[in-house]
Amino acid sequence: MKMSIKAILFDLDDTLFDYEKCHQAASKHIFYEIHQKTKTPLELVPLLFEIAQKEVKMQLLGTAASHNKDLYFQKIFEKMNSQMKNKIMPKDILHIFEEYWKVFYATIRRERATIALLKYLKKKGIKTGIVTDSSNYTQLKKLVRLGIDDKIDVMVSSEEAGMDKPHSSPFLLAAHKLEVLAKECVMVGDNILKDIDGAQWLGMQGIWINRYQKPSKGVCPRYTVQTTQELFELIKKLLRKN
Repeated sequence: MKMSIKAILFDLDDTLFDYEKCHQAASKHIFYEIHQKTKTPLELVPLLFEIAQKEVKMQLLGTAASHNKDLYFQKIFEKMNSQMKNKIMPKDILHIFEEYWKVFYATIRRERATIALLKYLKKKGIKTGIVTDSSNYTQLKKLVRLGIDDKIDVMVSSEEAGMDKPHSSPFLLAAHKLEVLAKECVMVGDNILKDIDGAQWLGMQGIWINRYQKPSKGVCPRYTVQTTQELFELIKKLLRKN
């Protein structure tokens, strides 16, 4: 028996807004700040950041803390302190962290089609949720900055769920909060393994938003779109059959 769609879940970063654009702008700004503070050659700072990020992610694999930028900056400065006469202080780490997010939030933009889609779902009585990796505070602030916090019914971060996607916990917690079954949900995301494969294993329908023609890595998404407007049109089509 075909189940009707009662809820649509969305990933946040690079699904409902262009995360990469914001991250690149913020990174460029703080890399220069680190260069100025430490006199490290500017071309080496991104490499040090990448190394620090990988070390933190390996240490905290599968947890929300593995996404915390302050840990990446702390790791960079710990490495630098072993080579520097003038030590980097905690206030310097906080300054870099705050500068990163200041530029990130100044760059964040929402698409017109995103607002139209969320308004349409409200009108149709379809419940909506965000299922996202990272800390709760960071992701809530993004929702507010995007101006879509009043159009989303629930949010589940990996910090709240205890595990990153594709673990079942974030998806099932979102379904529980919305009082629907997993098979009554559609999951929309840009990460074929974390968002789509993780959701489809639970019986959810997956919509892969593949803006940059990435390989599917052996996963067969139920649906694939390339833009938010295509996503909107697909969801309208699915709900007409509901």
